[in-house]
Amino acid sequence: MSPSTVHESALLWLRDDPSRLNVLLDLTGHASDPVVMEVQDSVLRTVIPVEVTPDLVLREAGAGAAGRWVLVEVQRQADEAKARRWPLAMAVMGDRFGPNGELIVITASASVARWARRVASHRTGATRWGVVPTVLLLGPAEAEVILAKGPPEMAVFAAWATQGRRGRRALDLARRALARSDAVEDDRLRRSTQEGIMSVLHPSVLEQLRRAAMIDINQLPKNPAWERWKADLRAEGALEGEARGEARGQILGEARLLMRILRRRGFVVSADVEARLLATTDLARIERWADRALDAASLDVVFADD
Repeated sequence: MSPSTVHESALLWLRDDPSRLNVLLDLTGHASDPVVMEVQDSVLRTVIPVEVTPDLVLREAGAGAAGRWVLVEVQRQADEAKARRWPLAMAVMGDRFGPNGELIVITASASVARWARRVASHRTGATRWGVVPTVLLLGPAEAEVILAKGPPEMAVFAAWATQGRRGRRALDLARRALARSDAVEDDRLRRSTQEGIMSVLHPSVLEQLRRAAMIDINQLPKNPAWERWKADLRAEGALEGEARGEARGQILGEARLLMRILRRRGFVVSADVEARLLATTDLARIERWADRALDAASLDVVFADD
């Protein structure tokens, strides 16, 4: 099953800055870790022909062959395969880097949280084996704490807690998350925060925000709701004569998607690279870069001959 936008949004936010995981631990009542972490390759292989791929692998920066490590899983629904996969992933990391590691599961569902705490803990006869992860349940109560006490860019996780929810409470929380994001001082980070918030909201909540003129339709992440609303606006004549602007909006959308791909691959997207992507007006060129970005070993390969 392909990862959803909601699933990937949380991972992208943690991958871009792993220290946000510590903030999230603090805000949800768990002990944080003072060790500075960096992103690692998420594919773990064993001497047996088995491959496990946690959502995110973090290791202590500069630790060499040992040191602290964390596996992160974003879990939106129960998956019984994790009964085998989680112990295997922990065993591979423990064998390679030592036992000073942790598995953290992030979910917005109370039932999934209960499931995650027991699914990989096994007893056979008198033998107990498996893993009991640290579970971060991000529900409405946790969202309130994040908005009240967290840095403004953590409003993404407050919005993430509303996934699948609609109605007045979800709309109110979405409004306050967007309002909180206005306090982010850096322009690029503020824009990314707001895009991250919008990407996880239920389509009906997004539509209510649009109708209340709280968000710019051109800033919506590229998803079916966005396309539907653009069609609505065309019908209303709001985009009349804006074909050129629409084309530019598509190019910018593809450029932002490419930046997400690069960050998901673990590349550092500097201010110069971001400026280059956002300034590009050739859609075919961006698509060519995106194709390369899927398996390129370096940014030089991505942008080769261009």
